Amino acid sequence: MIINRTRSMAGLLAASALILSSACSANNGENGASSSASPSGSGAPVQSSAPAADTNPLGKYDPPIEVSVVGTTGTNVLFAEGENIDDNIMTQKYKEILGIQFKNKWVSDASQSVEKLNLAINTNNLPDISKVDLNQLSRMINQDQLADLTEAYETYASPLLRKALEYGGGAGFAPAKKDGKIYGMPVPNDYYENVAIMYIRKDWLDKLGLQPPKTIDELYEVATAFAERDPDGNGKADTYGIGLDNALGMAFDGVASAYKAYRATWVKDADGRLVYGSVQPQMKDALAKLRELYASKAIDQEFGAKDWGKTADDIGAGKGGIYFGAFWQPLYPLQTTMTHTPDSDWNAYPIPAAADGSLVPKRPNNVFSWMVASKSMKHPEALIKSMNLWAEMWIEGGQYNDLFYKEIQGSEKYAGKEVHQYAKPYFFDDPGKNMVIGKQFKEAVAKDDGSLVTHPDGIWKWNAYKNKESNGWAYYKYLLESEGVLAQYGESFVHESFLGAPTETMVKRQANLNKLEVETFTKIIMGKADLAAFDKFVSDWKSLGGDDITKEVNAWAAEQ
Repeated sequence: MIINRTRSMAGLLAASALILSSACSANNGENGASSSASPSGSGAPVQSSAPAADTNPLGKYDPPIEVSVVGTTGTNVLFAEGENIDDNIMTQKYKEILGIQFKNKWVSDASQSVEKLNLAINTNNLPDISKVDLNQLSRMINQDQLADLTEAYETYASPLLRKALEYGGGAGFAPAKKDGKIYGMPVPNDYYENVAIMYIRKDWLDKLGLQPPKTIDELYEVATAFAERDPDGNGKADTYGIGLDNALGMAFDGVASAYKAYRATWVKDADGRLVYGSVQPQMKDALAKLRELYASKAIDQEFGAKDWGKTADDIGAGKGGIYFGAFWQPLYPLQTTMTHTPDSDWNAYPIPAAADGSLVPKRPNNVFSWMVASKSMKHPEALIKSMNLWAEMWIEGGQYNDLFYKEIQGSEKYAGKEVHQYAKPYFFDDPGKNMVIGKQFKEAVAKDDGSLVTHPDGIWKWNAYKNKESNGWAYYKYLLESEGVLAQYGESFVHESFLGAPTETMVKRQANLNKLEVETFTKIIMGKADLAAFDKFVSDWKSLGGDDITKEVNAWAAEQ
């Protein structure tokens, strides 16, 4: 599990697993493609990249080839004795299995990685393979710096890789395409990574004789009680209801969804046109409720000065009783509360329902970065092959599951190391993994039979839970309760409808528009501006570039 706000893990897996070994038993001329529609469309293959003759998804280069990448260091990436970022168990396995020797063109701290790569893009001094964000991807495509991966993907992508990258309709490919050609491979996170779940201190509910809120009015009652009625029993007025951060994250989304208002999201209106959720009339209603919650001290009174990390620290320290977060957040910050208050407990619940009783949360995209190959790379298909191998290690049913989960991750040598971070060229998740493990956990707990947990990444989580090991409580919470809430949501989500690269006006104006939005909304919530400030914000947003952006995103939509 990667504890990172943007990364992250979940979703419903395909009904039947496609095993690569069966695909590889076919003749060399077959590529083992899945039956799902390919993101490259139905046109003839593009001949820009030159795949090797062996079309085996895991075909080995002999002699080995060298592929340059970018190495990133961070506090959560630790190496076993005798290994390092240049030479470790994963670089060795990629060379042994695929004949690919990965070399770091440079190594930088995670905090400097974007700046370093931007410089490389500006000077065209690129490694063979890079992991890029949306803006970098768009620039590199427009500057003709990238290899066309269309044929390489069609020819070499294994069934497991296709299942991961095309999960949920393959929306992650959209920003990486131009003129029907694919220039980047999506780096998927859990499909439900950024869907809001409402976590509440169950011990506080019980102490105050309250029930979990199901509506926005009930949320107001509970959150206000947490602020006013001393739920921690220390005789001090030092608690609040809802933890909100100054970026207006999931707590904002959790409340706003009850009004079917979706901030910073392009949604479809009744006529099918794309409109920006933050400037729609229902957003004013959501702001009115948030303003009311703040005035009653139900929301942290200092949220405007706190980033996500500080808010999470406060929740962990027991200051707040309601936290809207992702499915994995029992790991952090919720588990931290138990360090300070061993008798505390958090339960997961759906966000408040809309007035019509519906639950329609926002589900942002689960792809935030892409792997790309330099146009000068001799073997761009090596990107696809290396992603195939990681899929075979990480995704259930892969022919190298035992190698990763037992021989590597399960060994004493790599205990406490986040070995998945070693993945080459870069880590990507199975977007449906946690939903599958959650279903297995639920059945295993009901029958007290751990053998029902068969997913390789779920087995060690089950053992941690049963043996009361570190994080065992958190695994139980997020795999049973959090995943159960996501299952309640079903497919009733509002998705981001604009999937293209940043438009011309977005590049010029989006940062200023975002700043205006957060500042205005924060002032309204905190009572530093009246509710009418929303109307002025909408007018300013339109005149400062919003109208032009709206035209551009709808022009993009018309071409799809």
